[in-house]
Amino acid sequence: MVAGPMAPLLALLDGTRDMDGLRVAFQLRTGVALSPNQITGFIEGLDDALLLDNRRFRDAVEEAIRSYRSAPFRPPALAGAGYPDDPAALLDALDAYCRDAGVEDEESLGQVLGVISPHIDFPRGWRTYVATWQRARAAVEEADLIILLGTDHSGRLDSFTLTRQSYATPWGPLPTDSGLVDRLASIIGEEDAFAQEVHHVGEHSIELASVWLHYVAGGKPKRLLPILCGPASAALNADSRDAAPLWNALALLSEVASQQNTLVVAAGDLSHVGPAFGDPLPLGPQDKSKIHSSDDQWLEVACSGSSDRLMNHIRLQGDSTRICGAAPIQYMLAILPETQGQVVAYDQCPADEEFGSIVSVAGVLYTA
Repeated sequence: MVAGPMAPLLALLDGTRDMDGLRVAFQLRTGVALSPNQITGFIEGLDDALLLDNRRFRDAVEEAIRSYRSAPFRPPALAGAGYPDDPAALLDALDAYCRDAGVEDEESLGQVLGVISPHIDFPRGWRTYVATWQRARAAVEEADLIILLGTDHSGRLDSFTLTRQSYATPWGPLPTDSGLVDRLASIIGEEDAFAQEVHHVGEHSIELASVWLHYVAGGKPKRLLPILCGPASAALNADSRDAAPLWNALALLSEVASQQNTLVVAAGDLSHVGPAFGDPLPLGPQDKSKIHSSDDQWLEVACSGSSDRLMNHIRLQGDSTRICGAAPIQYMLAILPETQGQVVAYDQCPADEEFGSIVSVAGVLYTA
């Protein structure tokens, strides 16, 4: 936490000023004279928290990557906190969610090729998880490869971050298709493909979806391709020269999906609205109804199966409700261009104790 009166100092830490320069610039902007000790203490606090772009930070990142890559698999970061870390206890918990939802073995809607799954925590999103993954059970069981596209909440614009490490749940590892990772890396470029690999260490989007797919697979070690997707820029389209490596990678995945039994999963939530996300006022019933209508329109476009149509909708309508799953959903549609989606669940989950802020989630199944 940074004290409000000190916040203007953050904007001045751009690498162009020494200590005296910071003190003078702060005083000119705020009228407040800070002592050298106050500035030094502030900067040391940021350094201790690894928030400065310096050698100490870069060394910490390199060590985190070395530790991550040398492990036998990517351990589940939320096990024991977001859900039970004991395999039997986790099975009991997800079984209980299914019983409470009144769902045992829901019929699917046909041959399921794609899934939009939430990545919200289980206690808030369990109804949507159950309605989605129970209908996708047969597709998971039959899939030879599952491409899991997750939201990278701290990823840079248009990033498409690979890893050769295998994700694990309490039931064991889900082996990553390293050969396919290598083929994608050769298209994207090794540096760009793995520049933000450290985000895989703690990012929850792929992890939470992988727990449910491992559950409906009966604990079998399904072959996985985990990819973290940073926010897509409004100008991103197949004709963009800068985006050519990304679209070429998606074209390869589309070819792979057409040649083997493949399930594509986009782990992304929808709207994030209210004071918890910086909005000035808590939401009332009418506000939540408007968000529901906006989400319905967004999902209708997403269910068309057209990546271009979804991007055009985002470009024209903007992103006033902060839909964090837009990039993985758009990329899934590019991989599965001949599919149509059907919404099987929708919910608005509280994001604060007063329910004045919400995160909306949906479950969508795509069939040929």
